[in-house]
Amino acid sequence: MIATRLIMAGLVVVFALSMVKSFAKEPDQAKLLKQLATRVQYLEDMIAIQKLQSQYAYWLFTQNYAKIAEHCFARRADGIAVEFSDSGVYKGTEGIQRLFKAFEATKKAPGFFTLHMTANPYIEIAKDGQSAKSVWLSPGATASGGNARWVWGPYYIDYVREDGQWKIRRSVFAPLFRNEYEKSWTKATEHGTVTNSIPSKPDAPTTIYRPYDPTRIDLFKDYPQLPDPY
Repeated sequence: MIATRLIMAGLVVVFALSMVKSFAKEPDQAKLLKQLATRVQYLEDMIAIQKLQSQYAYWLFTQNYAKIAEHCFARRADGIAVEFSDSGVYKGTEGIQRLFKAFEATKKAPGFFTLHMTANPYIEIAKDGQSAKSVWLSPGATASGGNARWVWGPYYIDYVREDGQWKIRRSVFAPLFRNEYEKSWTKATEHGTVTNSIPSKPDAPTTIYRPYDPTRIDLFKDYPQLPDPY
């Protein structure tokens, strides 16, 4: 037992000495610490952004629209906007609040829910750590008044850091299909509209939404690319 402890102690000493020698060879300890701090900050930012997006998705699902408007979106950044399907674009803090206030009416719709999961995140954080761009894939579904639909497609979301917290600057959800549950997206003759369910006019026309068309080729040629480092 004693011999084992001595061996273990010896190994600890050897390891410690090797670490000291390794650090002694490092010409600039401040540089190393800065690199480690940068890596930790990057990981913390990634977690914070994904947590923010999960909050948005859950509050949308549970119809907690006031929390979305209050806690998820930026307030002072340029280009604040949100759009989904053929909703049109709602701009600025006023537009965000107007949209989600209009959503309150869905609470009175029998059987209404909206489930937009956000998966497969591709997030590019700016070198200055003050903004980020992302692409997510969203498998989802919705229902209202006995009518059910599949809603699947990509999210394109930009973020900004405000007062040390990550917030959504711009969110675009562009479903590939919104077909009725009972029909295949290749057989659906229409993919529905969200304009009739929003009693608030948008500030600009929809920019990306292109519902599935089985006769169209090169389906994704006009879709945004994954964000590059910036």
